[in-house]
Amino acid sequence: MTTMEIPSAIDRIPSLGPIADSQPDFVPEPDFLADGPDTAEADLAPDVLAGAPVTDIEVLEVAPKKLIIGANARRDVVLDPDFVRSIGRRGVREPIRVYRDGNGALVVHDGQRRTLAALRKKLELVRVIVEPRPEADESDLERSRIVDQVVVNRHRLDITSADQVGATQQLLELGLDARAIARECSIPIKEVETTVRVAKSDLARKALDEGALDLTQAAVVAEFADDDEAVASLTEYAAQRPEQFDHAAQRLRDRREETRLRQEATDKLTAEGVTVVDRPDNLSFGKARRLTDLRTAPNTKPGVKISPTRHESCSGHAVFLDYHGWKPVDERVIIVHICTDFAGHGHAERNALAGKTTFSSSTTSRVSGPMSDEEKAARRTVIKNGKDWDSAVKVRAKWLKTFGARKTAPKDAASWIAQMWAEGGTDLRKAMEADHELAATLLNIKPKTGRTRYNRKLTHPIADAAAKATPGRATMINLILLLAALEAGTDRRRTWDTPTAAQVAYLTKLKSWGYALSPVEELVVASRDTAVTTPATTATAETAESDSEDDSEDDCEKSEEADTLAEPTSIGDEEPAGQGEPTSGTAESVGDVLTGTGHDVDLAA
Repeated sequence: MTTMEIPSAIDRIPSLGPIADSQPDFVPEPDFLADGPDTAEADLAPDVLAGAPVTDIEVLEVAPKKLIIGANARRDVVLDPDFVRSIGRRGVREPIRVYRDGNGALVVHDGQRRTLAALRKKLELVRVIVEPRPEADESDLERSRIVDQVVVNRHRLDITSADQVGATQQLLELGLDARAIARECSIPIKEVETTVRVAKSDLARKALDEGALDLTQAAVVAEFADDDEAVASLTEYAAQRPEQFDHAAQRLRDRREETRLRQEATDKLTAEGVTVVDRPDNLSFGKARRLTDLRTAPNTKPGVKISPTRHESCSGHAVFLDYHGWKPVDERVIIVHICTDFAGHGHAERNALAGKTTFSSSTTSRVSGPMSDEEKAARRTVIKNGKDWDSAVKVRAKWLKTFGARKTAPKDAASWIAQMWAEGGTDLRKAMEADHELAATLLNIKPKTGRTRYNRKLTHPIADAAAKATPGRATMINLILLLAALEAGTDRRRTWDTPTAAQVAYLTKLKSWGYALSPVEELVVASRDTAVTTPATTATAETAESDSEDDSEDDCEKSEEADTLAEPTSIGDEEPAGQGEPTSGTAESVGDVLTGTGHDVDLAA
């Protein structure tokens, strides 16, 4: 038998609780065990009983199946997967504290989770410290046991984020990569990747050490380590408006992505000898026009547009770049072909009368010339809000996905669900017609092979999940069905400007449940005090066509083929509604966000 000297700092071992005769072989079944935080382990607490000092203890290696779980202050035994994996990989590093009962059996006093994890991983031996059981009556022993177990689990100081980053940095220097660190330390790879990003950035580590940022925020700052302005902005948000940090970071990511994609396209076109210009202010009535709005010459048959290939020989041939941020990455940059001075180079408006250069009609209220300052300001607002909405969609998608995993709905959810379903509306009908595709994604429920929106012979997988759910979870499923329908009905161009009553109610409710609205989403909630109508294109939006909403030539082609001689109906720079723009831009964007096909966003972060 091995013995060891007890340091003078802990010369008194706490008295221990009695054997749990009622549960001598207590080993919970796997279904009983839920995910949860690791058990805290602290230095030994001072004894609350008087008694003679202990001069030695036993240190043994025994089979975990020979240990008996004693009484414990912790009611629920929680074995999270990472903790169990750690025990399986590294063994029980902190010895389990036990005492011998009257029959000589080893009873666990401190370390039930370590014992159960060792049993789960079928370890052959674990190290235990056998402590003498003080002489005391049962009530004193029970009192000491409870105090001891509370103190041991209550007063442990966990590793700080800065310490974790420092350890990660050292492991990186010793040759381990993120995956190896995750494997060796039994930490989720996403968490390690976050830590690695911070460890590799001097700026982020310094901010974390100084307490200016938490670990997640520091990882975001590390993304922008080469952009001083972005770092300053994020640091300010973290200090003054932390609830807006995620929104600010996403806007920065999206702007950076747009800049990168535009530059790549510009470099490629320039190398091919194509002139790239900024988007002209007025593409409906100015000198510069899209080729889709022009024909070769006044005597050319009206309605026949100029092809880009034929126009390359014109000295006014150029392109500008449009950006549709809600689309998949490889479809976001749109190349728009123009003539910089159509009349000066002998072209005519596509629908002008034969022999005429421009289209004129007393029935139109078209105004020629450059845009006014008011129109330019309105256009800038539409551009900014449209892009901000695209960024907010990504943050909202992550929040909805996390929210959808809840086991129970908020207390006021059932009443609100009933109210919203009773009001009904187009959004709810469309969600059912779409077979609740977005709701299934939010609930992380995979579609059934053979079931489509047109073939519904098989039961819906959401219905299957609801049939097996607890009442609380079933209410949550019902709530997500509703939220997904309302989300799919939002629109990047109009929801922030002229929201419906349902859209106002939707974002207002998300806010009440803890979602931090971005400024552009706050515009929707603020409108509840004003008249709320069905979304419609306003004069401001029409005269302020955004950079991200211009239609590509391919987008316009179908409508042009169908109505080659029709009089243009656009105002300012706006194309006719419905061309090149999804009727529910956000619905398409959220679906792309959640499936990873349209936006660069990590839902598991």
